[in-house]
Amino acid sequence: MIWTIETFLLINFIIIISSILQMATGVSVGMIIVPILALFSYTLIPTPIIFASLVLTIMMAFKGREHIDIHNVYQINIGMFLGIFIAIFLLKNIGFQYLGLVFGIFILISVLISLKLKSFKLSPTINYLGGLAAGTMGAMAAVGGQILAMLFQNHPLESIKATLAFLYTLFSITMLAIFYYFDQFSYEQMISGFYMMPGFLIGFFIAPIFSKYFNEKYSKVVVLSMATLGSINLIYQSLV
Repeated sequence: MIWTIETFLLINFIIIISSILQMATGVSVGMIIVPILALFSYTLIPTPIIFASLVLTIMMAFKGREHIDIHNVYQINIGMFLGIFIAIFLLKNIGFQYLGLVFGIFILISVLISLKLKSFKLSPTINYLGGLAAGTMGAMAAVGGQILAMLFQNHPLESIKATLAFLYTLFSITMLAIFYYFDQFSYEQMISGFYMMPGFLIGFFIAPIFSKYFNEKYSKVVVLSMATLGSINLIYQSLV
């Protein structure tokens, strides 16, 4: 992708707004921005946006380190690790022209998960399978956050935020290293990630100022509607 001042400002503005909406609704930022970034270039997904968000997850994990659920992190992280290799296999064997279709389907799955969250008790089986699904979706389309949110939905809010940030920090570092080894993370993608970091940093610091003005119930409907329309558009563009 060729970066200009206009695309830099526009993409970072989108990331800032998405960060505010995430704090207001709890919906994963990936669901909001992936359909939009895909309209600019598929090369921004998944590695550049995951690399860019790494600075945010590190800050969140460090801030809430006392609330991290270490007991379940180990099993979920193993599942996410295995999911990375599934994603690499799929990305290597899916034609570039069909990536929009894959991204769109994964976003729709995330929307359905957000609408149909069910209460359940964590167990080793659920941890491994949930981590596998989150790892695969996260490594392919940067939208594995809703799976993790579903797993930890019964935890206190501080524990959810800190544990998810810690998991995604470990996942992102591991995924980027593995993707680099398999030639799926280039220097150009890393530079794109650096270009998108300001949006996450600014969004993190100013989101508390604006998020209090959002009605969580109605804002979530708007965000999920945006994600659904964006994913349908990606699927349509891939099929026509």
